[in-house]
Amino acid sequence: MRISGDRFRSRDSRAKTSASLKGCVKDRDPKNARAGSGSEYLTVEVLPPAEKAKRQADDLDPFIKLVSRLLDTVFVIPGTRIRFGVEPIIGLIPVLGDQVTALISAALLYRSVQHRLPKIALVRMALNILINAVVGMVPILGDIFVLWYKPNIRNYKILQRFAGQTNAVTTGDWMFVSILIGSTFFLIVVVTLGLIYATVSQFRWW
Repeated sequence: MRISGDRFRSRDSRAKTSASLKGCVKDRDPKNARAGSGSEYLTVEVLPPAEKAKRQADDLDPFIKLVSRLLDTVFVIPGTRIRFGVEPIIGLIPVLGDQVTALISAALLYRSVQHRLPKIALVRMALNILINAVVGMVPILGDIFVLWYKPNIRNYKILQRFAGQTNAVTTGDWMFVSILIGSTFFLIVVVTLGLIYATVSQFRWW
């Protein structure tokens, strides 16, 4: 009888141990833990460094981005992937149209200085404005070129790539971009006057 009693107590202890283990496993079940607690869970999105940097670049300057899209890509030709903005439309105005769009592009360039761009990037942006304005003066072909070239979108991409690569903006930086814009418009005016003179000379021969 003593042996059978020891066996009974051994079985009872094993049963209690098994029950306690099941209870621990049950308490650690995440479903039961969530059901038992009334706390709310927040979903946190962890972005990789490349994606995070891309979003920051896209939100670098919403105003420049908006005006650039308005000038270059706000419309799309139905049935195609060709996009264009109001700049080719404004450029249809003889003589003044290209100067007006160049002035808007120059204002965006001036605003870009605050993002601490290196001087080579500012020169490239000014060159895009000059090329677009000069070639855009050619009738018909110039408008097609402006439709393809999209200088403001090009300049915004340069801004995204080179922003923050220099120290704090100084007075010298503002003077540099002012001289750069002035030189650009001087060349645009010279080319414009040359085209006007050439056109008038053709009519004089008639």
